[in-house]
Amino acid sequence: MNTHFVELEFHGIHTMEPEGFTCAIFRWEEGNKILPVWLDQDDALKIQAYHAGFSPRRPTSHELLAEAFTRNGPWVSNLRIVSHFEGVYMASIITSEGEEFDARPSDVIMLSELLEVPISADEEILQQTAVFVNDENLEAYFGIVIDATAGDSDGFPESASGNAQADADFQQLMQSLGVTEDDLFIDTDQGTAPDDQDGNPGENR
Repeated sequence: MNTHFVELEFHGIHTMEPEGFTCAIFRWEEGNKILPVWLDQDDALKIQAYHAGFSPRRPTSHELLAEAFTRNGPWVSNLRIVSHFEGVYMASIITSEGEEFDARPSDVIMLSELLEVPISADEEILQQTAVFVNDENLEAYFGIVIDATAGDSDGFPESASGNAQADADFQQLMQSLGVTEDDLFIDTDQGTAPDDQDGNPGENR
């Protein structure tokens, strides 16, 4: 069976309060779906620092890899999220010669930034784990602004998805990020913080 990979938009690292867990947010343009990938906090901070323009005095391991990969021409052809099990995602580096190397999502995110190679994911994984989020919630919770001219929204219902199942999926996503149902409808003027949640997200590798 042929595996179909879909290119994703990377929308940064987000810290979810009150636990302080960190995750990378990817957007699957088809259907405005979001794929959150939990990351080790140290790895997440390194990615955030790179985005902020921080440059260490000495090359990092990822910078050394990126330099080695490009010294004799483009060597990395694809960076992929290839599998998923119990909340844990696995990634791969694909070379121009077709070789595949196991990697953590945090590794492919950093290499994607350094090499300017987009990240793609197995469409079957996206069908199973990505969650619909409407434009309003994309901006409110993740700071993602979708171009309003990209499509005509006339005639669409005002609910988040137009059906109860997709609304429930979004609610489940936010709860997995440490935001309760009450927080989804909170009066922002009150500035109330999310309630504590039990349990920890799976570590991705």
